Amino acid sequence: MVQPATQLRVVDANPNVVRIAPALSASDEAKQAFFADAAGCIRANGLAILENVIPLDVIDTLLAHFKTTYDTHMRPGQKKLFRNFQDDPLRAQIPVAPVGAMANPMVFANPFVMPLVHEFIGKKVIIGEMGAVISHPGSKPQYIHRDSTFLFGGLPAELDLPPHSLNIVVPLMDVPFERGPTEYWPGSHKRTDSEAVTAQPPMRTPLKVGSVFMLDARLMHRGGPNQSDVVRPTLYIDYQRPWYLERSGYKDKPQVRVTPAMIAQLAPEHRSLFDWALHLNRADSVDEFLTRWAGRFKTRLVEPLMRRAGKKT
Repeated sequence: MVQPATQLRVVDANPNVVRIAPALSASDEAKQAFFADAAGCIRANGLAILENVIPLDVIDTLLAHFKTTYDTHMRPGQKKLFRNFQDDPLRAQIPVAPVGAMANPMVFANPFVMPLVHEFIGKKVIIGEMGAVISHPGSKPQYIHRDSTFLFGGLPAELDLPPHSLNIVVPLMDVPFERGPTEYWPGSHKRTDSEAVTAQPPMRTPLKVGSVFMLDARLMHRGGPNQSDVVRPTLYIDYQRPWYLERSGYKDKPQVRVTPAMIAQLAPEHRSLFDWALHLNRADSVDEFLTRWAGRFKTRLVEPLMRRAGKKT
């Protein structure tokens, strides 16, 4: 049995997984050295924290976009409604659309991220999920998880396979310890003995705005508790091989929120990242539309109200 998250101590800082990206104007040799070093770190540890990757003005625009577009989730005090995708009512998880500030290629096709994605996933890649986790003051440690499970149940031969999904976590503000940076178990992407792995304390590293936390989707990790007095939004993007689709937990929300009009606004070379997901947002008949939205209404509103009523009785 996995040890409860609240009983685990945490090892602060792990500078061995931090890599500082060169300037965009740096030489090709400097960039290639950075990519090789970061790729080696990901292979060995299952993660790398890439600093100096997203310009600060892009992050500022993203944060303003979140405060207006997703204001329901960003406002404090919204404890129950719209929070049913996480087990903590103070932690919201929402799908995010490639519009406004999110349509900037520096966000979803970053020049320091995509070469690493191509290194591990290949040139043919999709964005299998794009969303945000918004942690409010007082939120507890997230449940321990892998973003994707092993493909073949963790057979010994499988541990030598490359990842089928590579994810990035993008903080929209500095995340010192009190704001709950991601906690992780280095090397757990190559281990199937989850109980033994999590019997050891996780590590955590403060995240700087403009950085990217890149991880093999098989890495065991969790979001840290937000012990500050600010709302902490974190963007996440999952890059996947086209044949792989994560199905767990998506019965009432699409992995990517996208429409044909959104895709038409993107550069042609970026459209294939998203156009695979159009069917997830479309209902081809009235019956399908009613069934889908009735299910979402039941999951988002009726079931939380029933659980709440049951607790009161």
